[in-house]
Amino acid sequence: MSRGVLFVRPARPTEERAVWRGGSLSVAERHRHEVIVIGAGLAGLAAACKLQAEGVDAQVLEAQERVGGRVHSMRQLGSNQEAGGTYIGAGYTRIIGVAERFGVELIDVTPMLAFFREQELVLGNEIIRQADWPDHPANLFNGDDRALMPWTYYRMLTVKENPLAQPADWLAPDSARHDVSVYDWLKGLGFDDAVIKLAYGINVSFGKDASDVSALLLFFRAAFSVAQRRLSPEGVAGYTAKNGVARIPEAMAAALDPPAQLQKVVVAITSEADDTTVHCADGSVYHAPQVVCSLPFGVLRHIKIEPPLRGLQAEAVNTLPAQAMTQVYLAHKSNFWEADGFSPSLFTDGVAGMLAAARNGTDPKEVTSFTAWTLGANATRLDALPPAAAGRLVIDEIEAIRPAAKGQLEFLGLQSWGTDPFAQGGWAYFKPGQIARFAAAMGARHGQIRFCGEHLGRASRGMEGAMESGERVAAEILAL
Repeated sequence: MSRGVLFVRPARPTEERAVWRGGSLSVAERHRHEVIVIGAGLAGLAAACKLQAEGVDAQVLEAQERVGGRVHSMRQLGSNQEAGGTYIGAGYTRIIGVAERFGVELIDVTPMLAFFREQELVLGNEIIRQADWPDHPANLFNGDDRALMPWTYYRMLTVKENPLAQPADWLAPDSARHDVSVYDWLKGLGFDDAVIKLAYGINVSFGKDASDVSALLLFFRAAFSVAQRRLSPEGVAGYTAKNGVARIPEAMAAALDPPAQLQKVVVAITSEADDTTVHCADGSVYHAPQVVCSLPFGVLRHIKIEPPLRGLQAEAVNTLPAQAMTQVYLAHKSNFWEADGFSPSLFTDGVAGMLAAARNGTDPKEVTSFTAWTLGANATRLDALPPAAAGRLVIDEIEAIRPAAKGQLEFLGLQSWGTDPFAQGGWAYFKPGQIARFAAAMGARHGQIRFCGEHLGRASRGMEGAMESGERVAAEILAL
């Protein structure tokens, strides 16, 4: 990277003061760096670490009181309750490499995941054991597919019917023909509406229902999952981090110099010639020739950018949806599942969502707490309530499903990603037609501003996609 005139690094920040007032400046604090990185999630931290490793003066600005973004370990609940970035795939080479680089101890969760798969299905208020599902009258699948549980059925189909040879092929122009709704794709395979609702209508991970999400996104997800499994050590399903997965972004941030600045809520980004100014709500102002913005589009659309985004990129920022997801954390007073004989974990079609028995102790057989992972419309329903009322609603549903749980669950807290102002959803997803329309344009450089985040991963999803995108924009800056 040329360091001639592109980057100017003063000996210390100037003491001018200016406040963004919707187009005018009054007095506040100014700082000048070579690169400003907005957001201290995995993408922003990956970019900052790569830049600083090459001697670039990169300053990270984070709106919250913590780093990590949607990787968040809820330590205040007394154990490693993960609100985001729950497990690290065994083939997530970027995340694993960063953990090793910064001395974060990883723990193999394969023994615990075996118990996780024991969850029972709940349709209405009926608990259906996995062993009973193949012959159950509610099972609408055909032939050998009757052995598949609803939560695995569409995943199996997206692997079996996947038109993508490699994960990155989802962005190829000839893949646009697959950018149809999951509903239309399943209809094309001969499924009727009842089967589609069973296969992709219960606590779905992307969108509200099968009509709301692109099949091409699910093909990308499936291709990425297959690719990362090929990179996994034999017999290892995944990892967590000792003291929580958030230890990874925390360790990344701890290595930064200058350190990340917290509680810096960005309200505007203005660019002129070779200088870009980032304005924060507290009145502080940061200057740099280059800016990396790692914010989710649901957050970015509320930040004033001058000159403004145009065309398909502006459309993407303003319309790309994010998944409603709310997690309700529960403590148990007794092992009530021993009384009714069902698995501790349930996969429900109601507000309890996927009720997962957490096993965060040293013995994988021991249930330490519960988390209700609620997605889509049911998450939105919970988000409309005060936290305690949302927790009560989830507990009431569980007690109605399994009377043995009555009086045995206690609400600890919740995390709503849909109402979090700095997330606006658990992760991005694409509606039918959006990939073909603007996926190639939405991450384009805008003047001196480059964009990254999990939504801009090209060959990876989730945490790996965030890391991939952050490293990519850092490499672009280093190549200048």
